[in-house]
Amino acid sequence: MQNLELRHLRCLVAIDEERNFSRAASRLGMTQPAISQLLKRIEDLAGHRLVKRSRAAVILTPLGEDVVRHARKAVLAVDRALAEAGRNLRGESGRLRVGLSVPSLHGGIPALIRRFRAERPGITVEMSIVSSQAQPAELLADRIDVTFGTVAYPHEALAHDFIGEEAMRVVLPRWHRLSALPRIPLGELREDAWILPPAELSLRQEMEGHFRQAGFSPRLVVDSMDFAATFGLVLANTGVALAAESFRDFAGPDLVLIPIEGAEPRLRHYLSYRVEEALPSVAAFLAIARH
Repeated sequence: MQNLELRHLRCLVAIDEERNFSRAASRLGMTQPAISQLLKRIEDLAGHRLVKRSRAAVILTPLGEDVVRHARKAVLAVDRALAEAGRNLRGESGRLRVGLSVPSLHGGIPALIRRFRAERPGITVEMSIVSSQAQPAELLADRIDVTFGTVAYPHEALAHDFIGEEAMRVVLPRWHRLSALPRIPLGELREDAWILPPAELSLRQEMEGHFRQAGFSPRLVVDSMDFAATFGLVLANTGVALAAESFRDFAGPDLVLIPIEGAEPRLRHYLSYRVEEALPSVAAFLAIARH
């Protein structure tokens, strides 16, 4: 029926459930004449009477029964949609898409996500592995809402919250000549082959600065973006490497992570998001993360 509004449907449902015009008007906060006018409009559109009036009760006609069944479904759907919209606006429900680089899967970030899920159980958290290099494009394309990575790429549409840093350790196999030392000067590893992150990463550039301070340029054998792959390469005697302290528990029995004597490269973690983000779920997550 054209020009039928939600208020007409609510009117018909109230009449059916109250079986009394006066009570239906009171329930909807309207006058009885206004209820009668709404009902008349529905009947005019239907081309048939929907309600039989009597002194004893208000009874729906067979067509009225059919119409009110559909009206009740429509009103319920609208009410549910409005309630869900309200929960979304309050950050109580909705969706949060989180992108994580591999280093972010360790340390305190998983605990942060667990806390968010516990405090906002109505929000669905979708997580995916996204490298730090790919995160800006994913954020700008609105394919993800927040990311945890190790690089803060400058862009006017993106914001980056620094959330912590970790000291890098030398990764050696247990059979390496220096594996029993409590601390290792980087200069002691000048003759070793090295497994390092790709050259375009700021972490690699910081590492190379520490190598220069130690008086040598590392002999690179392979680039590795994945710490798990790096561990495998070290175990295969491909070379030595640096890894974040939080990876110690994942190194296995045949690898050791040894502190560097003197200044240490640092792995920095950032929480990134769109500057003009309007999603309440993102605002709720940022509030918990900053706290």
